[in-house]
Amino acid sequence: MNERYARQILMEQIDVAGQERLARAAVVVVGAGGLGSPALTYLAAAGVGRIGLIDGDTVELTNLNRQFLHGEADLGRPKADSARERLAALNGTIEVRTHDVRLTEENAAALLAGYDLILGAVDSFETRAVINRAAIGLGIPYIDGGVNGFSGSVFYSYPPDLPCLNCVFPLERSKGKTAGVLGTTAGVIGTAMANVALLHLLGLENPLCNKLFWYDGLRMRTDLIEVRRDEGCLVCGSDSAARRGLK
Repeated sequence: MNERYARQILMEQIDVAGQERLARAAVVVVGAGGLGSPALTYLAAAGVGRIGLIDGDTVELTNLNRQFLHGEADLGRPKADSARERLAALNGTIEVRTHDVRLTEENAAALLAGYDLILGAVDSFETRAVINRAAIGLGIPYIDGGVNGFSGSVFYSYPPDLPCLNCVFPLERSKGKTAGVLGTTAGVIGTAMANVALLHLLGLENPLCNKLFWYDGLRMRTDLIEVRRDEGCLVCGSDSAARRGLK
């Protein structure tokens, strides 16, 4: 193991103990598209021992400007299959569990249970809301990523100490049509998601506690925006069903 991860182990924040910690970790990523491609790639390359991948879509030509886990030869194939093959070719020492299904309110808890961390890499806010509710019910930290054109965001959620996705992006104000996206935007945000995930798994200070990471690729700017938990949130508030582990 040491030779593969030699450059990481040289870092005082990781060392052998940190690398072993990553090898014991289990992370699930919902979505193997524009955000999932870089997030999954860097988690696998870093040596996260068990990676779950949930995606019920098939590869389409419109995906290929940003979803580099798939190629032209994969058109029409399940994204879960082509992504698993790429990740296995990258690092055969880790375990990759794939689920060729769409995440729904009904199957979310069963699919996400048993992991240390959840990453939401999907383009539907309704699905992001499902992940958020399930993560709260299961008591698992959740990293959410979103992109739109040249801009994107990364958000770390772990109630009750930190806000949930609904505290910052209430569902009723966040519905909208499919957005355009540049491949480099998805790459930056997906990579940032993986970086925050590794910080969390290594037990290092998380810069996104009560902060939203914002990226503006058109102006090459980044920002950390203060966010707060909404005590009256319908999803993570003390009276919410999700907080009590219910649907």
